[in-house]
Amino acid sequence: MRRRARGFNLIELVVAIAIIAMLSAAITVAVIKIKKSQDIELTRSNAESLRAAVKVWWAMGNQECPTVTQLIADGALDKGRSTKVDAWSQPWRIKCEDNDAVVVSRGPDKAPDTEDDIVVPTG
Repeated sequence: MRRRARGFNLIELVVAIAIIAMLSAAITVAVIKIKKSQDIELTRSNAESLRAAVKVWWAMGNQECPTVTQLIADGALDKGRSTKVDAWSQPWRIKCEDNDAVVVSRGPDKAPDTEDDIVVPTG
């Protein structure tokens, strides 16, 4: 009598593939959430650096409200850092009022003046 070789049947194979697909989907969702959180923290940190660079630029004797390009050109901001745009490739807004600088990113939705905007200093 011949013995049949035992292997996976089609149902077992489909179940294994479905389990792998569900696990990879769950991991992808978690990675996307972590990336969004990291982008927000990176943007906040870069905004704080820009604000400090504005204060250095003013200390160098400049009076007006600078652009990021001016800060880099005048040496107040390191041109080697990638702070020309935020984490979503949007330009920064620098607002200067009452001898203070406010740096604004449009945030993840890339729309100005929405609740997800990142504003430094906060408040």
